Amino acid sequence: MSTQEPSWRDAALEVLDDADEPLHYNEITLLIGEKGIRQLSGKSPARTVNRELNLLVQASTVVATGSGYYALPQTAQRSQEAAAAEDEAAEEAADDPQRLTVKAYGLHWDRTLVDWSPTKGQLWGQRDDNSSPVNFADQDGIYLLHSWNEIVYVGQTLTRKGDAGLYNRLRSHHADRDKRKSDRWDTFSWFGFKAVDERMNLLAAPPAGDLASVIDVVEAMFIEALMPRLNMQSGRGSKALRDTGLYFQSSFQRASRGFR
Repeated sequence: MSTQEPSWRDAALEVLDDADEPLHYNEITLLIGEKGIRQLSGKSPARTVNRELNLLVQASTVVATGSGYYALPQTAQRSQEAAAAEDEAAEEAADDPQRLTVKAYGLHWDRTLVDWSPTKGQLWGQRDDNSSPVNFADQDGIYLLHSWNEIVYVGQTLTRKGDAGLYNRLRSHHADRDKRKSDRWDTFSWFGFKAVDERMNLLAAPPAGDLASVIDVVEAMFIEALMPRLNMQSGRGSKALRDTGLYFQSSFQRASRGFR
């Protein structure tokens, strides 16, 4: 005597009952088959599952958490609370000037808009038209030189190690006498570890003793991942990078409170 298969509705509920986060109906359908709950019969089982889930939403048994994503009410609540906690932690980290993380960043700043004539120049940026400008000339962190959409060089600046600051590092590439770099970039991006206070002043770098090593590793990460053609070495932190096992699938993530 054969046992009757559960309905699509019951099968979807069984998958959602085991899930600890909202799932897309395509994934729910695959799990129904992988768990052996029932056979994935019909021309479009995923469409059938989606239709049944929508009926469960109407009955308040299931919650739709996004486009095609579903969860049981208690799972959706836990997921929402976890996301809110992560957002709060990220906001606190961004507001804490002593936390060792990227505090501000600039993307594709136009080289021709900077006055490179003074040896102690300025790099002004602001969040929007209504905010006060900030001088990032003494920022500590990583910078990139771009030629159109290509990253051609990765560098670092750390005033605590005797570097002259972001402005002067960029100025050295602008006035490169051998022309190896000076004629081969048009915009620059930077990622800084110094925060900005409420008065739009650049604060000192966090007092953490490993700031230099972190910058070394981040610089090496960019060089290893992007292989800029004007870099002649792998970076000061290449060994540390390999030892940590860090891996980014994409370029550096935008800081939640960055500068453009």
